Amino acid sequence: MGKLRFGMKLAEAEQAAGAKAELPTPFDPACSMVRFPTMPKLRFMVENGVLTRADAEAGVENAVGVAVGDTLEQVRATHPQAVVGPHKYDENGHYITLPSADGRAALILEESGGKVTKIRAGRQPAVAYVETCG
Repeated sequence: MGKLRFGMKLAEAEQAAGAKAELPTPFDPACSMVRFPTMPKLRFMVENGVLTRADAEAGVENAVGVAVGDTLEQVRATHPQAVVGPHKYDENGHYITLPSADGRAALILEESGGKVTKIRAGRQPAVAYVETCG
């Protein structure tokens, strides 16, 4: 995500982002979601001091060119290798997974009503967690 890389230590990520992370209260060092003021539309998962995942709001560009609001048909047309599976909480929704070549990371889209509603990226297994941490 820009200059940030999954696997960076939080201090390295702060340096790359050019700002201190905004930590939740309470901050759980085992797993917390943080924000950087320089990247307001992203939340980052930090597990044991390491950046493992990013959750994006609408309007954040990504490496695969998919946006919130795109249709499932558009995603399937541009990414036929995507793995489509059932959504845990939405019986009409899906998770669409675009794994990295080595399988160690992925970009996951959540779809409901035929449209992408959420996008996250990161290392496995953090990116596949349905819920985030605090």
